[in-house]
Amino acid sequence: MRSTIGYATAIRRQRSTRLARGATLAGEYVLDLAILLMAYLVATYWREVLPFGKYVGTNYQWHSPQIYLTVALGLALAYMSRYGLQQFFDRSVGHLTTLLVSIPLVDVAILAIMPLQSGLQKGYFTLLAVPLALLLVPRTPHEQADVGAPPLLSSLQRLWANSGLLRIWILYNVRSRYAQALLGVLWIVLLPLSTALVMTAVFAEIMRIHTGNTPFISFFLAAFVPWGLFNQSIAASMRSIISAMGLINQIYFPREIIVLSALGEALVDSLFMFLAMLLINALVGIEPTAMFVFLPVLLLIQVALMLGLMFTVSWLSVFVRDVPQLVSVFLQILFYLCPIIYPVSIVPHRYQFLINLNPMGLLIEAWRNVIVYDRMPDWFSLIYPAALAFGVLVFGYRHFKANEDRFADML
Repeated sequence: MRSTIGYATAIRRQRSTRLARGATLAGEYVLDLAILLMAYLVATYWREVLPFGKYVGTNYQWHSPQIYLTVALGLALAYMSRYGLQQFFDRSVGHLTTLLVSIPLVDVAILAIMPLQSGLQKGYFTLLAVPLALLLVPRTPHEQADVGAPPLLSSLQRLWANSGLLRIWILYNVRSRYAQALLGVLWIVLLPLSTALVMTAVFAEIMRIHTGNTPFISFFLAAFVPWGLFNQSIAASMRSIISAMGLINQIYFPREIIVLSALGEALVDSLFMFLAMLLINALVGIEPTAMFVFLPVLLLIQVALMLGLMFTVSWLSVFVRDVPQLVSVFLQILFYLCPIIYPVSIVPHRYQFLINLNPMGLLIEAWRNVIVYDRMPDWFSLIYPAALAFGVLVFGYRHFKANEDRFADML
């Protein structure tokens, strides 16, 4: 009787183990497929906007179900190759090998099935997919145990279980910042508005930058609000882990809550600034329109991009103390590379690719189209920042979790 029960228990354990491995394999495949599709979408965008290569003509197929099916089948072939290699070697033939094998398979399949695809575009795809495979692909379970990086799903589950702590942390930080201030939360609006007024006086009245029939202050604020969110988020993340060293050394909680709370504070501040912008726009005759329904999409892309950069900057700042200074210089340069104080139309044509390669510049232009010009965003131009945001988020979060156990030692 006992042997029968033991046998049944062993069968159930084997079945649950197979299901767990199958779920892990399916998760790996979905993430790999997303990485390859992201590389293809960015390659498509680069082929369109960069000044290289000949004109591809009107019959050129940028997107089609056959192309995406080809990518999926090429990856499936790579997984089959991985399974075959594991039969002759050992289980160490894993995820990274699979993705690197799939890249030439996908290239060959696209060339065979879609002969009209540009060789330059396939070159961009390969150029992107190889570093993405090295940087973004999750480690195998054995490697994760070595570096202390828990699986993505379990990390997100722990984060969700501590969501109450995140809400309390954000509310406490926002209130404590202005608790002893005479004007309180009004400083959230007054400081950016003073900058907007100075910029309007300098660039509209003195330097005479023309923005058509749009008042310069509305033109500027439509770009300055998303830029302020980006700048504040990245700047706050640089020292977020270092400033919380007391808590990190005393108690365990998901360390990403520190970074997420910095993002939450920036979102609260930007909300007040957004409302102030709407009030100013109403005073100059620009009112909200139905196009505002697209703003959540733009915000989602920008938040994903910011969060990936925040995770990356926060953990790098712990190990390399020069990172905050380097990031501060980068943010200053990026401010002038984004069309915040000038319209894209005045940028010389030979320098237009700098705007097209700047994800924040494309997002800012989309914000301005919706808020000021009552136009839909250019969805093609948003392919690049959306795909890049996904890649940066995966990279930043994966490496943040892989290094979080070393924070206390470095601090």
